[in-house]
Amino acid sequence: MTRPPHRPHSLRSFGHRCARVTAVALLFTVTACGWTADGSDEGSSLTGTIYIGGKNDQPGFNLHSGHTDRGFEVDLAAYLGKQIGFTPRFHDVVSAEREQELVDKSSTLVIGTYSITPKRDEQVDFVGPYFVTKQGFLVREDYQDIKTEQDVANKVICTVEGSTSAIAALPDGTTPHTESDYSTCVRKVQQGDVHAVFTDEALLYGFVEQQKNSKVPVKVVPDVSFGNINRYGIALQENRPGDCHKLRDALRDYLTEEWASDVKAQLPALIAAYPGDWENRFRPDPQDVNTYSSCTQ
Repeated sequence: MTRPPHRPHSLRSFGHRCARVTAVALLFTVTACGWTADGSDEGSSLTGTIYIGGKNDQPGFNLHSGHTDRGFEVDLAAYLGKQIGFTPRFHDVVSAEREQELVDKSSTLVIGTYSITPKRDEQVDFVGPYFVTKQGFLVREDYQDIKTEQDVANKVICTVEGSTSAIAALPDGTTPHTESDYSTCVRKVQQGDVHAVFTDEALLYGFVEQQKNSKVPVKVVPDVSFGNINRYGIALQENRPGDCHKLRDALRDYLTEEWASDVKAQLPALIAAYPGDWENRFRPDPQDVNTYSSCTQ
């Protein structure tokens, strides 16, 4: 996996979010930016009950049913809360509004299969990755017309507005169809309204597991992919270096302590698809958290 150059994000953040000042005025400036003299936040937002923007229609990652949230990201948030000292409370956010949730301070964090990208990093900060995945196609189990990348041409492909998949380059002739959530895309595949769902492979396996006993089971097309490798990050409001460091340290521990057991519990179809190789494909190296997180120091 090719890594991007190490980003001195903390210096970038200070440079473009706070005015340049003389050494004499430095103490006052960092305070105005929400920092104390030692570089920590004036007051951590990771205390008590915090609201987390998530996507509660994504089986395997976060599915809200019977007044209960369950899934890999729910387990991740519970671990972070225990380590740092907060109680997570999820509420649903559509893909296209995830940045705005943090800009408007409607959520303290966003944990919702949210890929780290340079464009998003201009508005929010990230800690991660906690999951790595390529993108793929979900079709009806009996559908055989997509076997190679070339077969995607002239198909109707459903994805979600505001996702990285929605902006990926597909073959000429492909007809994109966007919805506000992936559950709707999956239903349209089962009904025959579209040919395939295109999004992150890891996310698609959650739907495979959910629909395995339905009248129209679905599958992930093997070895067909477009777009970039996606790295899921925990997003937080900008200029929270103390909170960023807390999340980063806790996430590194999570990747070594509980990541594998949570994937086994929540994403069995993914495990079945890649026996013996699933961890190598989807688990980030804990050191990648240093490379991709906004608080690099």
